[in-house]
Amino acid sequence: MTASLNQILLAFWRQSNADSSRWARASFYGVVLAGLGVALWFMPVVQVRIAIACTVLVLASFGLWVLLLVNLLQQNHPTSARLVPGHLRRLRQATLIAWLLIGAAQGVLAWWALAGHVPLPPLVLAAAAVGVCAAWGQRHWLWAVALYMAPFFVVPLHLHEHLAPQWHALVDLWQLQPWGWLALGLVVLGALLVRVYGSGDASHRAAYEKRQRMLKLARSGMTGNRAGIAALGRFGEWFAWPVDTLAASWLSRLLARAQPKQASLANVMARAELVLHGLQHWLRHGASVGLTLLCVGLGCALAFGLLGVASGPFFSSATFGIAFGLGIAGFNPGFALRNMLWHTRREQALLVLLPGMPQGRQLNRAVAFVQLRHFLLAWGLTSLLLGGLALLTGNSSVLSMSIASLPLGVLNLTRAPATLRAPTPWTTSRPLLGFFLLNAVLWGLCAWLSGLVWLLAGISLALSAALLTWRWRVLAQAPSALPAGRLA
Repeated sequence: MTASLNQILLAFWRQSNADSSRWARASFYGVVLAGLGVALWFMPVVQVRIAIACTVLVLASFGLWVLLLVNLLQQNHPTSARLVPGHLRRLRQATLIAWLLIGAAQGVLAWWALAGHVPLPPLVLAAAAVGVCAAWGQRHWLWAVALYMAPFFVVPLHLHEHLAPQWHALVDLWQLQPWGWLALGLVVLGALLVRVYGSGDASHRAAYEKRQRMLKLARSGMTGNRAGIAALGRFGEWFAWPVDTLAASWLSRLLARAQPKQASLANVMARAELVLHGLQHWLRHGASVGLTLLCVGLGCALAFGLLGVASGPFFSSATFGIAFGLGIAGFNPGFALRNMLWHTRREQALLVLLPGMPQGRQLNRAVAFVQLRHFLLAWGLTSLLLGGLALLTGNSSVLSMSIASLPLGVLNLTRAPATLRAPTPWTTSRPLLGFFLLNAVLWGLCAWLSGLVWLLAGISLALSAALLTWRWRVLAQAPSALPAGRLA
């Protein structure tokens, strides 16, 4: 039995060793640990060091629990659950053991981080409840969105004030017998946790197949080949219908204006861009972001009206989250477009035969131009939204995202496509990690000195212009762009 549980629990680690580079993973962990060590070294207060170290360990253990859940649910194959004796029981036992150990460790670490100001039993129960929520969030992506986003609305919408009477009643009841209520809560949560698994019936098969498709799309997205939102199911198809309609209309317009004998460079590259960038095309990207912002804005307005909450305090308390969401959506072309060239390379051999298509080294600049145009336009519009958020909240540090993304995006999109290597999860995430680290430093500097943001913005513009001038000359000397990756 022990060997079986070990094999079940360690399967995710063995599979990650086979699917990824050990050196890349070790380097990433080493950089994170080194940065954490340096940060702790410069902290003058010992309790602050302990709090930071314990907080990082709590987050790391939660990430370990999520990775373990993904693999355990993948092992819950309908055929194995129905035909293999004891397989479902061992899965549930392994899940309960891992959940109890990780939850207890998180509770103790949180207790140390808070220096004992909060009793241990509620911390352990909270960690266990978060673990169960994460498990149920793996069942469907809508549940995951609801569970992970719900805590961010507690403070902005003043839900803690509306629920204060009920909360005080629960606290009084809890203090009568905290360890007894902890034991009862763990039993109830454990019963909910094991129900995540299916028993091999028809509904289990349908849910498992849907989840496998989502995992396949997620793995494909980690290499830059992002699928459309229609892959999320009926809701995704409904949401993607306006975007698909706009894309079809744009394609019809380009084909109607195409003149095979006297095709203009702009028309040729516009048609080529539809293939080169696929679902990351500027029209699809802009329409998807605009539709998302519209839905989010209408939802917030409805929530404000129903709850009677002013919008000013909401934006002030959720400034970082709003800025982060805008940055991820708006600056995405600077890091994603280059990877799309690899995933569309099979069609690129035919693209070079289009009448009017530039050939040789001129094609490098043409391809770089359409990518930079997309990125710079998205960067400008996103910067305007971030500027409006800064004026609304009085927090100019949100502009650090624009400052950090501009030179990185320019440098990433002006590299020679012919030498492009096959994207991996590491190479795809590396520019994003660089962006997050640089933005974290700039955010801290801008929050420390409010007037520094304008100096940093000037430096970013000058650096981006210098990089673009240098790389534009280099592109003229590089081999022909298409098909991408042929010289890697």
